[in-house]
Amino acid sequence: MRRFSAGLQAGFTLIEVMVAMAVLAIALLALLSLHNNSLRIIVNGQQLSRAALLAQAVMSEAEMERFPDLGTTSGNFEGLFAREYPDFRWQRRVEQSGTFPDVRKTEVVVFYGANFSQSYSLTEFMHSPVPPNGLPGATQGYPGLPGQLRGPQIPGM
Repeated sequence: MRRFSAGLQAGFTLIEVMVAMAVLAIALLALLSLHNNSLRIIVNGQQLSRAALLAQAVMSEAEMERFPDLGTTSGNFEGLFAREYPDFRWQRRVEQSGTFPDVRKTEVVVFYGANFSQSYSLTEFMHSPVPPNGLPGATQGYPGLPGQLRGPQIPGM
């Protein structure tokens, strides 16, 4: 049996090297997991941003109609953006507000993600540009709008 003196012993034992490799592997696995989570969060953020922009585009079309018809419509974005957003679908639902006859609740929902399981919703209340007839206290149109005399009258005007 040979004995080594303390001065000649240099280097690491096999067990020390294996423990160091295991610690390094666990650290690298944790970093890889963090990187994967970061990429997933970035992709989800991009999809949510696209859904918000697309919902605003559909809502802008509803605003161009001024006072959209009641009901539900749906579709994809092929007509607006050809082949740019194949994983996005939209639905627009227009309802009476319930309180005011000349106000409609317009809700746009954009579906996206795997099997369209995620959604982004945008709601807006739209007022009719044509005043309804028969409002209490209004002889023509709405109180306070041009064409109606309110407050003290100024002579000569």
